[in-house]
Amino acid sequence: MQHIDESGGYGKNTVKKGSVYIRTIGCQMNVRDSEVIKGLLSAQGYELVDDAKEADVVLFNTCSVREHAEHRVWSIVGVLSRKKRRPLIGIIGCMAQNYKDEIFKKAPAVDMVVGPSEIDNIALYLEEALKKQGSGILGVAERKRREEIYHTGFYEKKDHAYVVISEGCDNYCSYCVVPYVRGRLRHRPQEEIVREVEEAVSSGIPHVTLLGQNVNSYNSGLGEQGMDFVSLLERVSGVKGLKSLSFVTSHPKDVSRRLFEAMRDIPVIKRSLHMPAQSGSDRVLTMMNRGYSVKKYLELVDLYRSIVYNGEVSSDFIVGFPTEDEDDFRKTCELAEKVKFDSAFIFKYSVRPGTKAAEFPDDVPQAVKEQRHFQLLELQKKISKLKKH
Repeated sequence: MQHIDESGGYGKNTVKKGSVYIRTIGCQMNVRDSEVIKGLLSAQGYELVDDAKEADVVLFNTCSVREHAEHRVWSIVGVLSRKKRRPLIGIIGCMAQNYKDEIFKKAPAVDMVVGPSEIDNIALYLEEALKKQGSGILGVAERKRREEIYHTGFYEKKDHAYVVISEGCDNYCSYCVVPYVRGRLRHRPQEEIVREVEEAVSSGIPHVTLLGQNVNSYNSGLGEQGMDFVSLLERVSGVKGLKSLSFVTSHPKDVSRRLFEAMRDIPVIKRSLHMPAQSGSDRVLTMMNRGYSVKKYLELVDLYRSIVYNGEVSSDFIVGFPTEDEDDFRKTCELAEKVKFDSAFIFKYSVRPGTKAAEFPDDVPQAVKEQRHFQLLELQKKISKLKKH
């Protein structure tokens, strides 16, 4: 396994070095990471292409929260490895951090593995991999990224920018691998966040979404210069030329009346709250280590709707969590019916190695997971359709 030095520059390189295709599978954080990588590689002279068939390098930036995303990557890597003209293949992001050098054993065709905390060195790792194709270049250090990587100026959409406000997570929900692959919670300085928003808006991008595993936990520090999430929203919303401001994701245990009031009172803030419930069963929520009850969740939704007129609310749900029985699932359906979410992302539970839930018996049969997944999806489709009318 080859490891490389972290030294190296970030200046613009006009010498063309080859073509790169990046496939992103995951959440908005993965999408933003891919944008940063594209900006860094483009500055170093790599050509970005939209088709893997045209690429000298194919990079998979992959979430590790869901097993399904990983299976897709293994499958595509297998197809690429059998091609006569095989590109250099890299796996980056959460999946890389989760499996590290085990990836080379499972998929020998992979040339490079780089975790989320090392993407500011992506050009250096890629250069080394191109020199020593087949050596297995590994970059999975756990450290804070360099601040300058957030200012590459590359955004996939010409009218919208994702802006990261924090990295990692300290919640340790029992099913979630994020704290293990993205590290403990780290906040970006408020001045840097505001500067990035200002740069995006001044370049003609009027819509911004602030990103964090749990945006409501944002705190830039103590004392007079400290700023919590609501204060950050107030400051960012004042950027001249900004037309809309949104944010994801909000953990129910950390949302507040102040947040809802800010959403009501500040015109540019979108009246849309993504607040994952995950389950409608208190017993399951306790096993998930979510830190709130169904009663508390419903109270928050009621408070939100009493303050934010016509505010939308969406959720995530996991079905088939260990020991979830028919009564637990029925309660989840009841929660969905009571709240009447505008939309919801619904997932089948899959064991994530290294998490607390991996110690629980995965005792809900796959066929039952499939059936509950379908049932809750159909219920949400019905609710969403009725709300639109």
